Amino acid sequence: MMLIVRGYRPRKRDRLSGIGGFTLLEVLAVMMIIGILAAIAAPSWLGFANNQRLNATQSQALSTLRLAQSNAKRTQVMWQATFRNMPDFAQYAVHEAPPSSMTKEYWDNLPWQNFDGGVRIVENTEIQPRTTFTQLTAVPEPDIYRVQFRAQGNPNGLGEMGRITFVGRSSDRKKCVIISTLLGSMRLAENEECNQT
Repeated sequence: MMLIVRGYRPRKRDRLSGIGGFTLLEVLAVMMIIGILAAIAAPSWLGFANNQRLNATQSQALSTLRLAQSNAKRTQVMWQATFRNMPDFAQYAVHEAPPSSMTKEYWDNLPWQNFDGGVRIVENTEIQPRTTFTQLTAVPEPDIYRVQFRAQGNPNGLGEMGRITFVGRSSDRKKCVIISTLLGSMRLAENEECNQT
């Protein structure tokens, strides 16, 4: 009987010692596979996230322009959509057309709202497609782009037709909103399609 017990105990010890866990080599192999998959997926994810930011900004700009247009029709007063770049983000505001004399305080006190932080307005001095809305030069920095709508909902003259173009801070894809007719028709475009009026 003694022999059977002695032979059984070493086997039990051997069986339990094999359950200890993973070896260092197995853990390193799994970590390396995870790293390779992350390196493959990261650029795709960043491109997707940048495209989503641009889409959201483009939609918000279209909504802003339509709001200014509908407010002009509703109140029978000229309304304006205003855009500007700040150091870390772009901003927009919808308000009644300003008086003839505008001060820095007037512009600072507009109801500014921020676009997504990863998107900026393409300035009119950059390569095409760029923003072609009216740029106000008598305004303190930063530059302000605007579109005015008359009481009928149409842009206030030919100078108000054009586009506002956005680009991601870490990509070269551009998206824009174009006012293409004297009646105030608006459409969305991307990259080179923004150059078509």
